[in-house]
Amino acid sequence: MGLSHFESFYNSKNNYNIDLCDLNIKKIKKRYINPTPTHKLRFFKNMPKNNNYDLVVLSTNSRERYQILKKLLRLNIVNNLILEKFLFNKVEEYSQFKKIIKKYPKLRAINVNTWGNYIFRKIGLRLTKNFIASFSLGKNRIATNLIHICDLYSELINNKDFEILGKNLSKIKSKRKSYSEVNGEIILKSNKGVLKINDKTKSKYQLFKLSDKKNIYTLQFNNGKFYLFKNKKLIKTFDFPMARNFTENFFKKSLNKNISKNDNFNNYYKISDLSEKILIFFKSKFKKFDLT
Repeated sequence: MGLSHFESFYNSKNNYNIDLCDLNIKKIKKRYINPTPTHKLRFFKNMPKNNNYDLVVLSTNSRERYQILKKLLRLNIVNNLILEKFLFNKVEEYSQFKKIIKKYPKLRAINVNTWGNYIFRKIGLRLTKNFIASFSLGKNRIATNLIHICDLYSELINNKDFEILGKNLSKIKSKRKSYSEVNGEIILKSNKGVLKINDKTKSKYQLFKLSDKKNIYTLQFNNGKFYLFKNKKLIKTFDFPMARNFTENFFKKSLNKNISKNDNFNNYYKISDLSEKILIFFKSKFKKFDLT
């Protein structure tokens, strides 16, 4: 994911000075061996320091993210941050990082890379009454995608509080080494509506279905595109928010000095609260559970 964010700038016609830092930096450097005349690239195995960065994209595993964030902010001036999910894997790190943010007044914006609120804005649903919904994923993908779906659900219920419930959940190994996944069903429940999430779809596509008293909506994800149906009629098609296509746009918007700092942090605080909620749920179900 880090390289996908990087390519949003690397493929741009605008001029950028870009630092890449990774433990496997030699391998990455070979991949981008031919320097582009548009950008200036520097490669680091260890975190660089004493820099003033307009933007930092942090795409690490969730276990080490908190410690790397602390070190990053201590060693460099950072104006804008993009964080990959899942945010942190210790409950106490959420409140600790919110305190740390206040110590760095030059940090203008933090954005967490999720697609739930993006989908909500694109589909533009206007629900008439309470709804019933389902989200069907590919096998063994519930925990990995839960933050995105909770983000979407939160938008559907106007950011009100909701319950996370589990049914027939079992812990399994994630594709990412030493991290966890689940099988079973998860239910998101509020007085606005219920959303059931499962990984037993017979379709080869991811499907989101929602019905209220007037309409039935189906959102199908297929080959990088979303297809929205209303009462079985296709009404809208839009692209999946791939980082390599969208990250530069976020950066440009973050430079808008007319946007208040509070507005620039709204996304982070919302996704942080949802991430913490999900983490507490899984840790209540399993003795040890590390989310990727």
